[in-house]
Amino acid sequence: LDSAVGIPMELSAFNINHGFCEAVVRGLRSGFLGPEDYRRLGTSDTLEDMRSALEETDYGTFLQDEPSPLLVSTMSKKCYEKLADEFRYLKAQTVEPLTTFMDFIAREKMIDNVCMIIQGALNNKAPVEMQEKVHPLGVFEGMKVIMSETFDVQGGFDDVYRIFLVDTPIGPYFDEYLREADREKDEMARAGIETSQVGSILTKQDLEIMKATLKKAWLEDFNLFVQGLGGTTAEVMGHMLKMEADFRVLLVTLNALNTDLSTESKLQDRNALYPSFGYLYPEGTKELRKVWNETTVRAALEPYSKYLQLFDQVKQFYETETGAPDRAATGYQSIEDLIYTENVHMYEMAFEQQYHFGVFYAWVKLREQEIRNIRWIANMVILSTKEHIDSTIVPIFQP
Repeated sequence: LDSAVGIPMELSAFNINHGFCEAVVRGLRSGFLGPEDYRRLGTSDTLEDMRSALEETDYGTFLQDEPSPLLVSTMSKKCYEKLADEFRYLKAQTVEPLTTFMDFIAREKMIDNVCMIIQGALNNKAPVEMQEKVHPLGVFEGMKVIMSETFDVQGGFDDVYRIFLVDTPIGPYFDEYLREADREKDEMARAGIETSQVGSILTKQDLEIMKATLKKAWLEDFNLFVQGLGGTTAEVMGHMLKMEADFRVLLVTLNALNTDLSTESKLQDRNALYPSFGYLYPEGTKELRKVWNETTVRAALEPYSKYLQLFDQVKQFYETETGAPDRAATGYQSIEDLIYTENVHMYEMAFEQQYHFGVFYAWVKLREQEIRNIRWIANMVILSTKEHIDSTIVPIFQP
């Protein structure tokens, strides 16, 4: 009886606080590119033609101030800026706990930006030179200081440490990562990380592993927050995050095949990147921790028919015998390609239920896929390989 009473209460309370924001995001759903829009983009011969085609969509005249010749990177950047503007508008209308939920969505992009700036700093590149590659959704207050012309990357990691690790929401993930990284070398790290130590720790670390570790920490934190919300949000969003965690496990496992991370000495590094929740957790993850080649991966995935099917579709891409240069030519797909497609179906389904926060996450992710589609088409237009467009892009909300 209590749960029966709880359902209308959840619905009415949701609409009072979050009804307007949900209505806006459901309205934004109608702005996704349709089959006719993709057809027009696909028949473009130049990026100028693509600019004209996009003017007839919800993107409108967002490229009108860009000089010719137009670059793919410019087009992509402006698409992300439009998404960030809409995201910020939505977030400005929110109240708690939706505001924090939106913060969690932005944190993933903050991790991307921070890792990119650290990568640049290690290569003695001034952060201002990386401006083009910054994801607008992951911009935070301290980045304005780092992106200024006067910021001196040669000054070491003192300022970077202070800004990234102290002044941002992803600071705790970084702090934990640095402690773990340093602990391997020095048990004294339990006392805390000194600012001066950060540079030496980061220099010795593989940045891709660092990014994956931070994303794992973010995913686990996000999941805890969502489960704490309860109700339909915990059900719908919880499902999406579990799938995301499983896909991350598959990505790490398959991309580590035939690399150092699949050797016995490095298995621990790879296994540390597996999130501690999901449909594969704990039994499937336990089995995958032991795998080192295609055969053992297949055996571990045997009880999970959906994931086994995905693996069978992509295993030729990862086979040792297949030389790297031939992979693209043979048309084999990587696990990333299939995950993009699977995710689009999952995010579309989030719109089928009402009164939950999952639609906000799904909308951002679907828009990101749409921007990837536009970028892929633009690259194929430039390379004159337009015949591959239909097999490459992942259409969204197709009739």
